[in-house]
Amino acid sequence: MPRAANAGVAMAGENGSSASQRASRARKRLSGLLRDGFDHLRSIPEEDAPAADVVQALENYGWERGHLGNLESVRRIEILARAAAQVTPYLPPNLRYPVNILHRLITWTGVLDASKALASGSTLQTIVRDKDRKRDLLLKTILRVRHHYCAASDEGEMNPELGRVGLHTHRAPANLPPLPDAPGTAVFQAATRQLSIPALPARASALVAWRKQKDGAVELAGISIASAVGVSNFSPLAPGVAYEMWATGRNASGDGPESGHVTFTA
Repeated sequence: MPRAANAGVAMAGENGSSASQRASRARKRLSGLLRDGFDHLRSIPEEDAPAADVVQALENYGWERGHLGNLESVRRIEILARAAAQVTPYLPPNLRYPVNILHRLITWTGVLDASKALASGSTLQTIVRDKDRKRDLLLKTILRVRHHYCAASDEGEMNPELGRVGLHTHRAPANLPPLPDAPGTAVFQAATRQLSIPALPARASALVAWRKQKDGAVELAGISIASAVGVSNFSPLAPGVAYEMWATGRNASGDGPESGHVTFTA
């Protein structure tokens, strides 16, 4: 998905037509893609999905009462196109827009947004920075929500939905395991902005990265279920700033001892 959105911004910056012309072209493409997505869902046979479920999926995508309606309305095209990326993850796989249509909807929505911004006087560099800032904020919010849900849930530790994203709920107090062992020596990979250790510490279900600037507060930098964890998962490193970074193992009981600290100037 992010690659599709990035492609949209790049396409909007191409020479050869005005920003307003590119916006008009993007809306035309979005209208055709939305019709294709609508037709795909409407063509699903009854044996694959009941008609009522198909209508419900269409309504979730924004098609009022499951009808095609007016695809000449600029506002309606934009609403339906934005709904595609927001709604798709919550629908059953057999009731989603096809992947190729979804990716093109995201790409052309990016073209439209960037073209509108360029037409209003923004520069391409400003648009890219704003897109990156919103992406980083969204990732940070998602990871925080996952973390706090895990801390608050009273479900079993191996909930499959949480396991899919690499996080588990707390066990009941009587079954809490000992804290993880210390990770040992952590090595920082500047090219990938990751801290790595030979293996997850004993009793750890996740590896957590921490960072701080000189005289600054400690920041949660990243969480991983592998033996490497990013230090810019939640927010990018500030250029020219020196950071102190380390890792801890984490399980349902909390965080274990810290690894050795490393320093890096971004």
